[in-house]
Amino acid sequence: MMLTWLALVLLVGFLCWVARPSSIRASNDERQQQEAEAKGLALLLENLDPRQREQYDRSGYFDVVGSETGRRYRICHGVSRNVSELFDDNRLGAGRCFMPRGNLAAGDCMLAQKIMLENCEEEALRVALRF
Repeated sequence: MMLTWLALVLLVGFLCWVARPSSIRASNDERQQQEAEAKGLALLLENLDPRQREQYDRSGYFDVVGSETGRRYRICHGVSRNVSELFDDNRLGAGRCFMPRGNLAAGDCMLAQKIMLENCEEEALRVALRF
């Protein structure tokens, strides 16, 4: 009987030891993801003009003007399906789905979308899926 309890205690101890590295990895992954999100958001905010920054702080989106057509677009917080064309009365029009490759933080993705629309609008619209 004593050997059985000892075996059980050793088994539980071993399982806890084996499981620990994965939980530490998960914790590190979460921390790294949070750091990436914070850095991406900080970079985005550094590149918004005062009006865009106030708009984003207040509502979680900001408006940009396309470089070639002069159309206005609203970029909402997110990484996909977060860009919409704006009508003159500020109603949302067609959505445009385009994003950089890779698993980027939301701030990085929104900054890339802003840069594309403000500098290479036609290229952005050419690759965007309409929704």
